[in-house]
Order: sequence, then C-alpha cells, then structure tokens
Amino acid sequence: MSPPRPLGAAFRFGPYEADARSGELRKHGLRIQLQEKSFEVLVSLLERPGELVTREELVKRLWPEGVFVDFENSLNSAVNRLRDALRDRARRPRYIETLGGRGYRFIGPVEQVSAVRRTLAVLPFENLNHDPEQDFFADAVFEALTTELGNVSGLRVISRRSVLHLKGAQKTLPEIARDLKADVFVEGSVLLAGKNLRISAQLVQAAPEQQLWAKAYTCELGDILTIQGRVARDIALAVQVTFSAREEARLSRPRPVHLEAHLAYLKARHLMDQNSRDGFQKAFQCLEMALAKDPSHALAHSHLAECYSLLGFWGHMPICEVYPRAKELASRAVALDDGLSCAHAILGWVSWLQDWDLAQCEAETRRAIQLNPSDEHARITRAVFLAVVRADPQAREEANIALELDPLSLHVNSSAAWVRLFLKDYEGAREQACATLDLYPDSLQGYYVLGAAELGLSRFPEAIQTFEKAVATSADATSIGYLGHAYAKAGQTEAALSVRDELLSRLKRGYVPIRPFVSVYAGLGELDRAFEWLEKAFQDRDPILFWIRSVPFFEPLRCDPRFEEMARRIGVPIH
Repeated sequence: MSPPRPLGAAFRFGPYEADARSGELRKHGLRIQLQEKSFEVLVSLLERPGELVTREELVKRLWPEGVFVDFENSLNSAVNRLRDALRDRARRPRYIETLGGRGYRFIGPVEQVSAVRRTLAVLPFENLNHDPEQDFFADAVFEALTTELGNVSGLRVISRRSVLHLKGAQKTLPEIARDLKADVFVEGSVLLAGKNLRISAQLVQAAPEQQLWAKAYTCELGDILTIQGRVARDIALAVQVTFSAREEARLSRPRPVHLEAHLAYLKARHLMDQNSRDGFQKAFQCLEMALAKDPSHALAHSHLAECYSLLGFWGHMPICEVYPRAKELASRAVALDDGLSCAHAILGWVSWLQDWDLAQCEAETRRAIQLNPSDEHARITRAVFLAVVRADPQAREEANIALELDPLSLHVNSSAAWVRLFLKDYEGAREQACATLDLYPDSLQGYYVLGAAELGLSRFPEAIQTFEKAVATSADATSIGYLGHAYAKAGQTEAALSVRDELLSRLKRGYVPIRPFVSVYAGLGELDRAFEWLEKAFQDRDPILFWIRSVPFFEPLRCDPRFEEMARRIGVPIH
C-alpha cells in the first residue's frame, strides 16, 4: 500500500494542480470536472511518480472490500476518464503510461506542494515623507507588490482595487480580513530621500493577530522594480510558498528602469485611481510622456493599451481609431516583457474585438492567467469571452474567482453581473447587479445589467424605471438607447420614437455608437432598420455584433433569418 498521504498534499505537473485534500483538479487555476474514482487514480499515481502502481493496488484503494463491482471495466473507465481530462493518450502518453496487464505509471515531472493556499492582501503603504505630492510613490509600491505576489501561483492575492475601496475606513485588521476574506496581510511604509528609497514591510496574520515577518530594504530609484521583486519573493517565502522555476527567476532578475519615464508611469497609475474624467485625462498624458522618454517601458505600453480599449468599447471614441492603437501598444508590451499578464489580457481582448480572432483571445487570456493566477482582469476578460462566444458555464466560475480576488471592485462586480446576463441567468444577473449598486449606488453598469435582466424577465415597467435612473446618472447615447428599447417593449411607442429622434439628432452633431440604434429599432420592431445598423456594424467591425445573441436588447431579431446569417458571418454559434 502507498504511504499515508500528507495532510493538505497537492501535486503540480505541467499546467495542472491536483489538490488531494479538496479533491480538485485544476488547469491554469481553472477547475476541471473529474469523477471521484478517476481523481483517486490520479492521486495514487502522483504519490509514486515513475513507479508501477498495480491494478490490484488501485482496485483495493478505489473500492472497499466486499463491495461487488466489475473491477476490470470500472478501473478501465476511471483511467479513460482521467486521460480524457488530461488530454492524454494511451499510445503516446505524456503523463500516464500503461504497463500491459500489470498497471500504470506516472511518467511526467511531478512537484509536491502545499495545498493550503494562503489568501493575502497588500494594504496601502504609508508615505513617510508626509508630502501629498509623494503619495503616488507609496501607492506605486503597494500596487507593484500586489502584482508581483499575484504572479506566485501558490498564493491567492486580493486585488488592489478592493483594498483601495477600504482606504481611509477606520477598520481593525480582523474587520478588513472579514471584508476581503484574507488571512495574511502585508503592511509597510516608503521613505523617499533624493534618489534613494527605503521600503519597510511586515507580514501580519489576521487571526490570531501576530507579526510573521518584517524587513527593510534600501535602493536607488532606478532599481525600484528589482527591489520590489525581492520584497515579493521574501514575503512569499515567509508564507512558506513553493516557487516554480519561472516564478523564482522572474522575482529574482534585475530590472533597471529609466527613472523619469517610470516616475511618469507611476503618476499615471495614481491618477487613474481617482476615477475622475480629469484624472483619467492627466493619466493618459503621463503615460504618453513615459513612452516618449522610454519607448521600452513595457508597463506604460500595457496600461495605455488598456485606456484606449476602454475608450473604444464604451463608445467614447470610434473603435476604428482606438482599437488598432490598443493592439499595437499591447503587442509591444508583450514583445518587451512576455511575463506581463496585464499585457496578455489586453492583447487577447483587442484581438477578439478588433480582429475577431477568437483563437488568439483564448490563447492570450489563458497565458495571462497562467502568468498571474490572481489577475482578476484576465479572469473577468476570459469569463466575458466564454459567456458571449460560447455560452460556456465555465464563465460563471471564472467570474466567481474574479469576485473572490476583487470582492469590492466596481468593474469586477458589474462584469460578473454581465456574465450572468450573457448566460441568460436573469435572476442571477439581477441579484449581482443589485449587489453592485449596493456597493456603488451610481454605477451605470449596475443599472444597465439590472434593466436588461428586467427585460429578460419581461418586467417592462421595472426595466423602464431602472433605465431612467441610468439616464439620470449619465444621459449618454447608450443609456437613452436602452431606455428607448424598454419604452418600446412596454408599448410606450411615442416615448420610444422620441428616443429614436434624439439619437438621430445627435448623429447629425457628431459621433454616436451603433449599439443604441440597434436597441431602439429592435424594440420598435423595425427590423429592417435594425439590420441596416447591424450591417454597418459588420462593415465597421464593431464588436457589438458578438453580443447579438447574449442580451435581451437584440432578442426581437432572433426570429429573422438575417439574425442567424449574421451570427454565422462573425463565427458565433446560435444557442
């Protein structure tokens, strides 16, 4: 018999991790459905890599004595299901080798790791200079450590946005631990003196509250990325995390920076956190300045790509202008630093929505999650892709993981609500939209999802009330287009026609996205006009086409043969 399994044992091989304690098999952090007997076969082989595990041993382990089963067929079935889950083949095995008539052997490299994955949050660092003009530097260290620690697969790291949501709240550490569902925290301070930097950090356990580790670091500003990697490595070691060779190399490598360019980048990130139009515009200028001073600054390329993609997606600028620029910037970021998960996630997003390249989107988002399993942006991007393109239930799990990583974020909460809506879980979408609005009462996206869910449930008066709140929050074309659709579905034709006329009037004065026109015409039942706008969307390569089968605004179009034809032209299956 095999030796007793260590409590909490887990095994890592290739892109997979098998947690013997929870009975879960994951690939790149995503849970894979696997029948219990098949999982037991896997663990039996992983406990003795390179050794023969006989059929008799497996049968004895899988089925209690005295229980009658067709041993031969049941064991064969369990092994076959396991191979299917691992995409392994008996004739050319990568993992499981059959030793004819005797048993099986695990032939791939196996690493045993701790199955107890600590959930860690980095709290905002204190600026010991006490100069508000230098706050951006303390925030930069806090952000960088969150990202660096997220690259360690053995840790689950809470997003900086959820932590920032609690900034200024007078809460005790146990209260913060409850809100973030984290058990260990990094606290620290930053002191900037000329071109020298001192970072002090400590690791604190929430319950019972106690210090686990503390250390101070000094460096010149040009070595800030190098020292941040070293701090993250020491923190992970203090939590007793096992590194992969790739993780160790990334955290330990020297990374000198162009000082002026990096300072401009850090100021941009600080300004973006203000969540204001003015802050966003100034951040844009800082990122452009960073790249002008250092065209090889990968992080500046990545975050500027994110800015452009958001401007295009929400209709603030024509997508034909911003998406090519976003892809150019993201591609450059990946070329400069292939280990940036944020760059891969953005590249996947714009490859989908600009080039309609579904395969590259899937590959890039998988790569992003592989690099940083705690990258909530990559998780939610993949969730939206799976929900919209495939109606894949796995999208819900990805969204749930993103919520665990970033429980207090507006973006993740509202995106998780959209994912439920795309999967046509209207009650679930409504619940998550309400949760978003509880956190952020003026959330435009929260109102959009809530109103769409009410439409999906044929609750038209409630949909109108919700979209009226959206228009009161922001009377942009998208908001009034959604309201016009709700008016039409509720039989308030005059009100819907008034919205149509308002959109046409705005179109004469400047840019208006395609989405609101399709929404209003579909609600009014003017299908020819709706399909005219969809054809324009196809010619402009507007990504709104991918949403035609996923949201209630386009539901009236489904009965028309042109709907299925349009779905076929963009490569989206009809469900």
